[in-house]
Amino acid sequence: MSHIDSFKHMIVGDFIGIPVYFPLEDIDGDFKCTTKQLLIGGGSGEHPALVIKNPLAATAMFLDEEIDGLNLNEEQLKAWKSIYSQYMSWDYEEIIQFYEWNIETYHNFYERCKNDFLPNSYRIYEESKSIEEWLILGFGEFFFFSMPELVNEIVSGLDEPYKYFQHIRYNNILLIPPNMPVYANGGNAYMSRLETNITNKST
Repeated sequence: MSHIDSFKHMIVGDFIGIPVYFPLEDIDGDFKCTTKQLLIGGGSGEHPALVIKNPLAATAMFLDEEIDGLNLNEEQLKAWKSIYSQYMSWDYEEIIQFYEWNIETYHNFYERCKNDFLPNSYRIYEESKSIEEWLILGFGEFFFFSMPELVNEIVSGLDEPYKYFQHIRYNNILLIPPNMPVYANGGNAYMSRLETNITNKST
C-alpha cells in the first residue's frame, strides 16, 4: 500500500513506468497535492511523488513554445498571448515539486526519460532543453488537450484552440483503456470522462 491509497484518487495513466494520479481530495502528508493538480508517483510504498502543482503555468509555457508555429493571424496571436501570458512562469519550482527524492531517484528518473521507447523521449530534446523544461512542456501539452478543466482559465478564452495543432510534441503519458481493472480507489480518470461524455450526449 502506498501513501496515495490513504486518499481518494483516480489513476490518469502511466508516465515512464510510474503511475500518474489525480487526487479527488486535497492531500497533506508525505506530499501536498490538491484537486487542481496532478502527481507522478504515489509517495511512500511506491515511487516518491512529483507534483505538477501549477497546471496553468505549465500550459502557458507549452502554448508560448508552440504559438509561433500555429497558423494564427495577428489579431488571434495577440489575443492568445494576452490570455496565457498572465500565467507564465519560468521558475520551475513554482510548477513542479519533488518530495523525498534522492540522488538515485533523480538519476533513475533521468535515465527513464531518455528511453528511446518513449514516443517523445527526452533524448530528442536534451541538447536544447533541460529535463525540467521538457517535463513541464509535456504536462502542459497534456493539460491543454486532455484535462482542460484544470486549465479552464486559459482554454475557455481561446477561440477553437485545437484546430490549429497538427502534431504531438512532448506527451509520453500512456492512458489506461476504459473497463480495464485499476487499483486506484477512485477508478480510472478516463473511464469517468468517457461516461460523463456519453451521459452528456444522451441528455
